[in-house]
Amino acid sequence: MGFKKGRLLIYMLIAVLFAIAVPSAAHAEPSYAKYGKIAMQETANKYPDADIIDYKYEGHFTAEGSRTEERFKLWLRGSGAEFGVRVHIFVAADTGQVRDVRIEELRG
Repeated sequence: MGFKKGRLLIYMLIAVLFAIAVPSAAHAEPSYAKYGKIAMQETANKYPDADIIDYKYEGHFTAEGSRTEERFKLWLRGSGAEFGVRVHIFVAADTGQVRDVRIEELRG
């Protein structure tokens, strides 16, 4: 009888540990999240009459000089049309500070 209670207690402790650990890992933001917010804000500023309806992180790239690039593709809907934009965020490699943001329309 003592063996079954001990075993049950171990299973309960494992379940509690998973319940505590798993949500924190599941809610961790990806490393590009802060740049994604910038991409969406800059796009909303440039296209105030359009709604952002989709978002895709395209990756981290080496740029010229001591900069890196975070690249995003956003899909917008406005004025009866849908179109995409690619947002290039150039970042200082050593500090992570944004140096330049370029938005390119992908109509076509």
